[in-house]
Amino acid sequence: MSGRPRGGHSAMVGRGGFQGPRRQDPVSVYVAPTGVPCPKQEVTKAEDAQLKQLQSARQADSAKFPARPGYGTRGEGVTLWANFFEMVAPNNLVLHRYAVTVVEPRIVNGHREEKKVVGKKLEQVFRLILECQELRDYRNDIVTDFKTQLLSRIALGAEALEAFRPLRLPYRAELEDDARVDAPLLEFSIAPVGPLAVSELIEYLTSTNVAGTFDKQPILQALNIFLGHYTKQCPGQVTVGHRSFPLAPQPNEVGQLHAGLIAVRGFFSSIRVATSRILVNVNVTHAAFYNPTALAQSMNAFGKDDKGRLQSFLKRVRVRATHLKPKNKAGQIIPVVKTIFGLANTADGQSKEKDNLHPPPQVAWFGAGPRDVKFWKEDTSDGKSKGASSMKTQKSSASSSRGSYISVAAYFQVTYGMQTHPDFPVVNVGTSANPSYLPAEVCTIVPGQISHAKLSPAQTDGMIRFAVRRPTVNAQSIDQDGPTAVGLSPHIVGGVSRFGVNVGNNMITVPGRILNSPEVQYSTPKGMQRADVGSGSWNMVTRNKVPLRFNVAPPLKKWHAIVLHFGNMKEPIPASERASLTAAFDQALRNVGINATRPAPWEPVRMANRDDRALANAMEKLPPQHSIVMIILPTSEKWLYDRIKSYGDKGIGLHTVCVLGEKLRKSDPQTMANVAHKFNLKHHGVNQKLGDAKLGFISKGTTMIVGIDVTHPSPGSVATAPSVAGMVASVDAQLGQWPADLRIQSEARQESVSTLDVMLKTRLDLWFNRNKQLPQNILVYRDGVADTQYDMVLQEELPLLRKACSGLYGKNEGPPNFTIVVVGKRHHARFFPTKLDAKVTDPKNGNPRNGTVVDRHVTEARNWDFFLQSHAAIQGTARPAHYYVVLDEIFPKLFPKQQLPHGFSSHADLLEELTHNLCYVFGRATKAVSLCTPVYYAHLVCERARCYLSQYYTMPQPGQTEPQAPTDAAVRVHDRIKDDMFYI
Repeated sequence: MSGRPRGGHSAMVGRGGFQGPRRQDPVSVYVAPTGVPCPKQEVTKAEDAQLKQLQSARQADSAKFPARPGYGTRGEGVTLWANFFEMVAPNNLVLHRYAVTVVEPRIVNGHREEKKVVGKKLEQVFRLILECQELRDYRNDIVTDFKTQLLSRIALGAEALEAFRPLRLPYRAELEDDARVDAPLLEFSIAPVGPLAVSELIEYLTSTNVAGTFDKQPILQALNIFLGHYTKQCPGQVTVGHRSFPLAPQPNEVGQLHAGLIAVRGFFSSIRVATSRILVNVNVTHAAFYNPTALAQSMNAFGKDDKGRLQSFLKRVRVRATHLKPKNKAGQIIPVVKTIFGLANTADGQSKEKDNLHPPPQVAWFGAGPRDVKFWKEDTSDGKSKGASSMKTQKSSASSSRGSYISVAAYFQVTYGMQTHPDFPVVNVGTSANPSYLPAEVCTIVPGQISHAKLSPAQTDGMIRFAVRRPTVNAQSIDQDGPTAVGLSPHIVGGVSRFGVNVGNNMITVPGRILNSPEVQYSTPKGMQRADVGSGSWNMVTRNKVPLRFNVAPPLKKWHAIVLHFGNMKEPIPASERASLTAAFDQALRNVGINATRPAPWEPVRMANRDDRALANAMEKLPPQHSIVMIILPTSEKWLYDRIKSYGDKGIGLHTVCVLGEKLRKSDPQTMANVAHKFNLKHHGVNQKLGDAKLGFISKGTTMIVGIDVTHPSPGSVATAPSVAGMVASVDAQLGQWPADLRIQSEARQESVSTLDVMLKTRLDLWFNRNKQLPQNILVYRDGVADTQYDMVLQEELPLLRKACSGLYGKNEGPPNFTIVVVGKRHHARFFPTKLDAKVTDPKNGNPRNGTVVDRHVTEARNWDFFLQSHAAIQGTARPAHYYVVLDEIFPKLFPKQQLPHGFSSHADLLEELTHNLCYVFGRATKAVSLCTPVYYAHLVCERARCYLSQYYTMPQPGQTEPQAPTDAAVRVHDRIKDDMFYI
């Protein structure tokens, strides 16, 4: 896989001026076997031709989004690898679409009911369809998504279609020669949807007729089905969406996450389109999988004591019953696979259907072992007992109840001569109404099952360590191993080449540019001072040893510190060290310009257990003049942090700053400076500023910048867990303060913000209170919206934004101008340097330099979007942010074509540079961040909402009463601090 190169190589530098962080692991860049090709000039010419037509033609009223105003020109040019492969399809390739429906008909009380077939069973059904005699002449021409669609490059004949109206076949499991006698009878139907000509897509992408419209989604969906068919039907791989993983990964492609999980490395692949060509996006990807081991071993690894958590962990996991070994005619063992419903439960067989289960099973307690789970074993007429392969509770009429209860342990001892361990919970592989029991010893977890559960902090750290690799290694994996893994290579049987499709041998190269860093300013006793910015970061002391101070640092008259003890844990700060640490921290505050009154001695508070109110009582006793309390923690356990933030923010309106005692004891200046940054932001301060020249029109104080994000329930949340929308907004031209608002979404997992009008009105009111006028322009950065949801922003959210303004703006001033930019970070586009040059390559890890922007060769000329890597990645491969403009009213109004500022060639230059500069005003750090600050802050405020709602986002225990769905009150911040940056 990604071990030794198979033809490509890396250019490396050891101890020279471009040295890596370790001598044994020098920085390098990837070089393909055939070298580094130049970006295709034909693509550049096509982009320029389309752009020229866009600029000369008035944008059609039917256009959904603003046309690209130009390509960026600012910054130093650079050639980059992009993880895309060019796909060339025959001009005559037509994909005929067919909708497939699969049902399992049943007669219930004299009425026909149709049970939906889903999951792995549905995938097997599609394999049976492809094996049907009626499709024998089309087998090499058909691909499928194994869910709802078939695609064929040859139209299916009338005879074949007629056979599927509908076709009835018994279900046959994998490796079975014939269907079982009791196999369900399934109905298949195939109906034509219509043909899709790939040539129409190519014509649209290459045409200079920019007024033409074309719905790309159907053909893109079809091409993705076409692309994904290989990995879905490949027996050695498992697919999850657009991702594919090996079932038997090489040692260097798998890592232990412990507690029953492993990390596996695979590949993502998806069809994308750009000007004049179709591209295949291929990227290295990672996921947590269930360790394919004995179930008993997995239980031990996860822990058997907490039965509720164990049940949640194992629910819907497929296991192979190893005591059953049926064979087909070829002598192959047919796997008997069951799905775990849960652990044995006292409620099993006690539902409304209990009349069909007579008598019901006897389970001593939830999660009982094989000795304490009994089922009814019926005797036959000759006095012999009738067993069940998986201890399925046998159906019996009320008048026929000969038999007796037998434990799962006894049954396996008698029937199979097997001993079972009493401590391992019995699993139910049936349902609650009709349970079927298996002991852990006869179950093996089937390989290739992804875990959607939330990882523990230790597992998250393990996943990060496994996933982090140098950009060179990832580039090599993508270029050398990716095409084979996802079926792009021409020698792959069953790959895309059988349809006459050709794919480039290597990743494409694209032109990029490196934008200059802005001027970051701080205060000194002698006036404003520029920080020494290098590689996107800076220190609070200049090269000339001039200490920098925050731009605005209000005096901190009243604050408090609490040293929290918990249970039997050691004191985080011993009493003997508190005086010296108090002095050191007081000096750290003064170093950055915060004139803080020395607080009372740091107060020790002990919590005996989670229910102890000692900390809450200590916080309540503080006089209201106290604006901030620093709480020194003995542990980083999340429940404690959540409780402190919830109580401080909502309960009493007191800013809290949490610090781990073990970090503070080191008296590290960086740690203390980080805490000081938070103090100042919470206390209405402004840490760093940008020079007016870099802020452009923002410096005039007439534009408010807004960030919007939505957080959704994670796996393992309770059923009533809500989605929460967060909004932040600037309050003036300094861009130092960004107060926020939080609202519960009307429906869980709803992305469209339902209360956007109310939220924006609160931000406009705050702006007016600070500036005595309303903003003329509102620049919105919207996070978390998929590319298929751009329409939603305009159709649903924009009207709410305008509604918020309608009652505030008078007729004379008119409504504000809106520009909305959607920010995407959940994409798979990556860029890699092509030469080892410190001007264009990060000397620490081999990523592109921070400030790298790409808006050509992987985008469409008709759309206004760009990729920006604003940060210097600390480790691993840097992921750029994707910015897509869905509405623009500000730039045409402020900057007509003839009035662009000097050095700017188009509105594209203006937006790219502004967005990059906004990454430098994140007040919690002295570096550029990976997302522009309003989006980053919106994400943080949504994370704070998850603290308030931790009971909803935590895995519920069996029998636990779920809390009622929350209202806005659950995320309402106390009036004392609601207009501050409480979420920092």
